[in-house]
Amino acid sequence: MLCCGDRCIEARLNMKQVVPGDFLYLPLLLHPITFVTRDEQNVFQIELVGAKVVLVAAAEFHVRISHGAGGMSLTWTDASSSTVLAEDLESRAYVYDGQSTGVYHYMRRKAGEVYCGLGERTGQLNLHGRRFRLEGFDAMGYDAETTDPLYKHCPFYITSSKKSCIAYGLFYQNMSRTVLDLGAEIDALRGPYRYYHAESGPLDYYMCLGPSVQTVFDGFAYLMGRQRSLPPRFSLGYLASSMGYAEADNAHERLASFPSVCRSNGIPCDGLHLSSGYTVSSGSGERCVFTWNRERFPDPKALVHHLRGHGIHVFANVKPWLLKSHPQYGDLEARKGFVWSAETDSPAIVMQWSAGAATCAPASYIDFTSTAGYNFWKQSLKDQLLELGVEGCWNDNNEFTLTDDSNTFAMEVLPEVEGGSCGRSKPAIQVAGPIQTLLMAQCSYEAMKEWNPQARPFVITRSATPRIHQFCAQTWSGDNFTDWKTLKFNIPMGLSAGLSAFPGGYGHDVGGFAGPKPSPELLQRWVQAGILTPRFCIHSWNDDESVTEPWMYESAIAGIRSCMQFRMRLIPFLYGLMVEFHRTARPLMRPLFWPFQFDVQTFERGFEYMLGESMLVAPVFEEGACTRTLYLPLLSQSSSATETGGIPSGWFDFQSGEFYPAGREVTVQCPLDAVLPPVFIAQGGMVPLGRFMRHVGEVPDDERLVLLFPPLVCSSGSRSEVTLFDDDGFSMRYQEEDEFSEMTVWMETTSGSRDVKVGLEVIHAGYRAAYSKVWVVVATQESKQRRFVVNGVPSPESKVDAEDRTMVAIPLEVPLNVNP
Repeated sequence: MLCCGDRCIEARLNMKQVVPGDFLYLPLLLHPITFVTRDEQNVFQIELVGAKVVLVAAAEFHVRISHGAGGMSLTWTDASSSTVLAEDLESRAYVYDGQSTGVYHYMRRKAGEVYCGLGERTGQLNLHGRRFRLEGFDAMGYDAETTDPLYKHCPFYITSSKKSCIAYGLFYQNMSRTVLDLGAEIDALRGPYRYYHAESGPLDYYMCLGPSVQTVFDGFAYLMGRQRSLPPRFSLGYLASSMGYAEADNAHERLASFPSVCRSNGIPCDGLHLSSGYTVSSGSGERCVFTWNRERFPDPKALVHHLRGHGIHVFANVKPWLLKSHPQYGDLEARKGFVWSAETDSPAIVMQWSAGAATCAPASYIDFTSTAGYNFWKQSLKDQLLELGVEGCWNDNNEFTLTDDSNTFAMEVLPEVEGGSCGRSKPAIQVAGPIQTLLMAQCSYEAMKEWNPQARPFVITRSATPRIHQFCAQTWSGDNFTDWKTLKFNIPMGLSAGLSAFPGGYGHDVGGFAGPKPSPELLQRWVQAGILTPRFCIHSWNDDESVTEPWMYESAIAGIRSCMQFRMRLIPFLYGLMVEFHRTARPLMRPLFWPFQFDVQTFERGFEYMLGESMLVAPVFEEGACTRTLYLPLLSQSSSATETGGIPSGWFDFQSGEFYPAGREVTVQCPLDAVLPPVFIAQGGMVPLGRFMRHVGEVPDDERLVLLFPPLVCSSGSRSEVTLFDDDGFSMRYQEEDEFSEMTVWMETTSGSRDVKVGLEVIHAGYRAAYSKVWVVVATQESKQRRFVVNGVPSPESKVDAEDRTMVAIPLEVPLNVNP
């Protein structure tokens, strides 16, 4: 499949141990042969240029298909520059395993190539020189620098060249266990190479062409589809969690007091994850999904209602297996709702977590490709959780790690995103666990949609596959280990996940999940970083059975409180990025080379990231650090660190407003008590903020302030804009009734002028926002030198903020027919 943006031409290679013979070359036949799509947007030509060579040519690329002693091989060339983008290894391009159904794809590896993606990988962002195994594992307490494999499966990666600055992507559409070697293996006879190996075929891959990383990603996103619905707005608040809450004998009492503890400590909270302790049998101690321990939770419906009354939404943990001791195991076995053993003609048995730490018992995975299993899951969610008021489905331990390749799936239910039919009784190795992960997400989403058609389904998943973002609002980096190295290496893990089109609500277990409890300093640094990730959740299962909570250290609570309160003000900014993800699948967190690919320095900078288009975030991950060194990328391909005439272009410190020239490594202060880690805004950037509230919807969101970071007065002029998106935040009316408000706040500056022209343009007026005006303020150290002109009026409504900066108002004019 050849993809350029949203245009694709399909050309599948299903390798079945067939080596093609020579091409028939007929000189009398008119060449090239031209193909044109009906909309005339895609045109390509096929030309036989020799007995062993075929050339496929399109406007953006050329593909040379050759046949030699080693079989068929492809060479991809950029049409505009004649740069060779990618080459198969001529002596060994497409190979099969004669003893199994495995397939291989070998390609040349070039110096200076940068490889990123593959789902969620440990270590550096650049994966060059490493080998990875794509198979879902329950990797609790993993080493964030070295552990492999992990939880998620995505055989897609982007290749960028430091030399040409041209990028392309490869997506292998295959869910079986996979190895991708990006330079760990070497062979003197073949030269540098990389390869893909799937344990079961077919070899079906897509080439997504650039030249930019963004264009490559957009081509991949076109294949992946779009998110079905926006997440609820409350999902951007603080989401509390801990294994310890539901494991306590007095769990009901403890959780009922949670809102008052948050309030007394000044901590806003929007959600609570209910860990699997609620399913522990009071008799055997075993965890049986979709059951309730009535000793720990005597009245779960009343508890959920109580929490909801304080603005806290509950998300229940669910696991995709039944222990053999589960009260409904026999019924589901009779209906063949489990992954099946062909050898015994009975449910396939795996050992699964059953009671306390390190305990296990026989269990069977629910087969989501079976009608019985699919319907059992959907109905159980409705009867045992949604009926009680639970508002989120937390799909956990859903890697479906199988131990017998002869197990079969019924294949009666298939993912809607793929369609078609794969037949019945498919061996597990051929379709593998990821199809179960995807169907579990689809089933959970459908159950919530059917239960309340007007509410946005909120599904969280630990494991992930291509296209799972269509159903899941959030995912996270799994059961990370509590140490400084995890805080550091979780950053590139999140960027890799974003490049793989995983759910936009990505984050980490802040404070660390497994191991010792965090120190006060580590917890505070992790919270500083966590409030600038789409999913913000503190979750733990500490060795000493303590619970990681914002208020666990008196010495840190003031700083943590300030961070978490500021997170609430950032929600309009984050919600706007989430709308962009909903429409395009573009990640909220992006590598520095995403917008600045022309700056080769950005390719090796995996511990900072862009949050949206203009905000650069540099988390602090060294114990005792009081400074942070980072790189500020060049802002345009044609510029150096200065613009024409020596006038600087660059970045502004978000917290101080100080200016820093672009294209330089800088060292800045990072005090522990700061609200944020070092954050920089590219000149021209704009950041919208809302009012603080203790939970989303506590009070009307009737304040909107946009922080402006215009270029220096002496710099060149520019125009920039930011989009404000408002709706009710919880229903489907934005989609079904077009009840949303979308407007653009713009800013213009002219070189040498201190005037900052601002205005507002309405894109869609289907919802009446709670605010009647948008306030703007210049947040740089030139604030007092600037003069505002609002919609051509030089003396607009104004006031002075707490930092003695002049704020001006842009009136919001909404058509009278908009619903309140």
